[in-house]
Amino acid sequence: MASWTTIKSIPKVYPLAFGVVFSTFKTSFSDLLVQKTVEKRENIDWRRNAAFATFGCFYLGGVQYGLYVKLFRKWFPTSTTFPGKTLAQKAKDKVGMKETGYQVFIDQFVHHPFSYFPVFYATKEIVQHGADADIKRAVFTDYFGTNMKEDVIALWKVWLPSTVLNFAFMPMWGRIPWVASTSLIWTCILSMMRGGNDQVVMDENEIVGPHVSGKTMKIYSGEYSPRLCPIELDPHLSHVVVSASGKDKGGIVSRMAASVAAAGGNLTTSKMHRLGDQFIILMHVSYDKEKVRHLDLLQSIRNTSEDLVIKINTIQPRKTNVREKAPEVLFNLHSIGPDRKGVVAQYAEAFHKHDINIEHLSSDLKVVNGERVFVVDIDGSDFNGRANIEEFKDKLETIKKDLEVKTAKLKVSNKDPSAE
Repeated sequence: MASWTTIKSIPKVYPLAFGVVFSTFKTSFSDLLVQKTVEKRENIDWRRNAAFATFGCFYLGGVQYGLYVKLFRKWFPTSTTFPGKTLAQKAKDKVGMKETGYQVFIDQFVHHPFSYFPVFYATKEIVQHGADADIKRAVFTDYFGTNMKEDVIALWKVWLPSTVLNFAFMPMWGRIPWVASTSLIWTCILSMMRGGNDQVVMDENEIVGPHVSGKTMKIYSGEYSPRLCPIELDPHLSHVVVSASGKDKGGIVSRMAASVAAAGGNLTTSKMHRLGDQFIILMHVSYDKEKVRHLDLLQSIRNTSEDLVIKINTIQPRKTNVREKAPEVLFNLHSIGPDRKGVVAQYAEAFHKHDINIEHLSSDLKVVNGERVFVVDIDGSDFNGRANIEEFKDKLETIKKDLEVKTAKLKVSNKDPSAE
């Protein structure tokens, strides 16, 4: 068994390897911690966790080692000796204090805003979306166009004091472990800033970590992807739609899903949100009427919790064959702009007049960079190929100008990729 002395020497003897391994483990662990304890997820989002682990491995462990140890040692000769001096000696070393200030400035005002965050957004986009990743949108629209000011201010609240301590007191071999340890808090913050329909919405005034408010938990706000289901309900099965609401308590989702499975039902499409202290559930359940008694399924769902107000409606497949084929074109609109009356109405009218069927629509009020904005996401489909895409784009551009919309990103996907 290795002695404690040998173990302690590992960061000093193998600084790069230690930094890479430690940063990878720490970043992955931080996201898992948030998913299980803060968001109370029953199933881990491993793709999201892989994004954090990948970023921790290659950027935090590798790139930052090159910057903090290799480059800073070359650019600032006192960086190797200044941390080991006493406070009295530091006070007399004007060159050392000046070079420490330079290191802090480069790291916090150049490196993080213009390298760290863009790489983070790009890595997350690639890992989560693979071949469909839109790196240009993620970096230039989501980060530089929307979140930069808010993200950087949140970063400085945690990292400015930590960076000063790091460059002023930590030896070269200890810089990456120090950064990784502080990053445990920061990665939790980035993880809680994850967007998407299943995120836990934090109150704007909740405090998370050292003086970071809920307003900083939004790095992933604006992420979007098609949510439509192009295939109609199976006519050979029976279907019900379940809506439920009640006080937000741990285990609601687990009990609801278990009640469906126990009665022989199959949970397909579902939406679940926390709004204030209330938890809202909307889900579609299908079942084989030859094997499952309708009343047994309803009773099992209603027995989930006395605290939930549950409503169950039977639904029927459409009396048409239009949904038996895939749509010719899919549309996804992501809009961010001021809170104006008629935004949703004008978008909905544009989709309708251009023969595009709305499959999913969501809207939300958010605060970005201290400004109240209205976010709209619409997924649409054209099954017959009748929509004039260029005229539709022109109409959206007119709406954008009339309502002073900041961002109106339209994503068009053809059934045949070669036709795009």
